[in-house]
Amino acid sequence: MSSLGLHFGIIKPSDIILVDETGIAVGGNRTRPANAAGFLIHSALHKSRPDVNAASHFHSTYGKAWSTFVQPLEMLNQDVAIFYVKAQSVYKEFGGVVLEEDESAALASALGKEGIGMILKNHGLLTVGSTVDEAAYLFLLMWKSCQIQLAADAAAAAGREKVYICDEFARFTFENTSEAESLHAEFQVYLQFESGDSHDGYKAL
Repeated sequence: MSSLGLHFGIIKPSDIILVDETGIAVGGNRTRPANAAGFLIHSALHKSRPDVNAASHFHSTYGKAWSTFVQPLEMLNQDVAIFYVKAQSVYKEFGGVVLEEDESAALASALGKEGIGMILKNHGLLTVGSTVDEAAYLFLLMWKSCQIQLAADAAAAAGREKVYICDEFARFTFENTSEAESLHAEFQVYLQFESGDSHDGYKAL
């Protein structure tokens, strides 16, 4: 878990806290408390989905904006097709900061057994994967897809017609791009960029 009270932009591996299934810190940096709401969300996901080893959750601007519509993303382009049908879900409740086990369990249930991305009403986005790389790449796709959806809707409001990917090709794209190995590999491009941009500085953190 990330330490509470630290900006995501400055968090280092040495700031991460290892907690057990009850939320008790058992390793890592114990100088700061772990995020209680984050723990409830992540622990419920792990209990519900043993195949999930990593979850990415963030209150991104475009994710929060799209979440106010409480609707799934539309099949507007190749990237969003990775969230075809059951691969994405919408959590339609909002009870404030997640501090109760009942709500975290309901959130995990909403993701379902096949979900890899979820839109949380008035909250943000969440993606899951078998690896950190997979979950992170899926989050990037969902975050950018929210931005594209909002832009497309704005253009449609001005009179332009949206053209959707047909169900057949959306399903085909999903089936051929959603493998865990492929998603993991796709994220390596971002790591390579970060490595070059920071002159490998991030590896020393």
